[in-house]
Amino acid sequence: MMITVSPRRLQLTLVLLVLTALPCWRLRAETLEENRAKMAAQNKALPDGTIKPMPWHLVDLWWDLGTNAPFESYSLDVDILDDIPADIHLYIAPIGLGKLNGAGFYGGLQTQSDGKTIADESDRGIGRGIIFSRWDERDTDAIRAAAPGGYFQSSGNEGDFISVRAPYEWTKGSYTYRLVKMDRGVVHGDVGTWVGGFVYSHERHENAFIGAMWFKGTDLVLDKSIASFIEIYGGRIPIATIPTVHIRYANPTVNGVPVPDPVVKGHFDKGIPEVADVQWQDGGVNISINATNQIARPARRYTIHPAGNK
Repeated sequence: MMITVSPRRLQLTLVLLVLTALPCWRLRAETLEENRAKMAAQNKALPDGTIKPMPWHLVDLWWDLGTNAPFESYSLDVDILDDIPADIHLYIAPIGLGKLNGAGFYGGLQTQSDGKTIADESDRGIGRGIIFSRWDERDTDAIRAAAPGGYFQSSGNEGDFISVRAPYEWTKGSYTYRLVKMDRGVVHGDVGTWVGGFVYSHERHENAFIGAMWFKGTDLVLDKSIASFIEIYGGRIPIATIPTVHIRYANPTVNGVPVPDPVVKGHFDKGIPEVADVQWQDGGVNISINATNQIARPARRYTIHPAGNK
């Protein structure tokens, strides 16, 4: 018996076979800018008084470093002034969004992190961890996980991204989150530069290596605009269960030189619980999070420092 296949079905079958044969990193998801535009549109359309789905960015800070700069290193100090409950999914991100040669990156400390290893690519929880991620890339050749015990992710759920992460039992204390330019390398035929992520504990006097990621180009330029955030992620929780947390961000430093008197702006999305009080004090930003707070803000976006600068 002869089986006949329509030209249309044959065409679709061939397309599926080609897509199946491609590496996952070639199946491009939306870009960072497309993702940001989509989220902005969703926020604008949210009815007044409605709390949006998770994750909740309780605060986004935008630091103006003054000028774009050739990149060797960037760091920001973070003080965690309270014990954070183990059951809360909290992401403290000294770098909420920065750009190297136009490629977006972010990173920080999480209470409940996850990842996979080269030897075992099944996702698993790793508990408290430190992470460094970048957008618009899926190729796992652009990842150097920390060894031993290093983990990674590659996903297209919210736009293409790759990430390195490492288990780290961080606690209340003072830390410096730092990115450092490392060696050159070639990934999918392009010459680029490896950038390593580190977290320094001032109490323990130790540097924890998160891992490294590859960025296209040998002369990296750091964009002058860089964000920090604090986020609650995971499954929806009652607002009343948001823990009391005090966190301080301070001392943005480019290539070993502190940025003098940076301009800092606060962005507060519509539909987020207004529980984060944000104040400039003694050269840094103090953030006080309490479920009982009901902050009346002058606007969704406003300048935190210097006062009076719109």
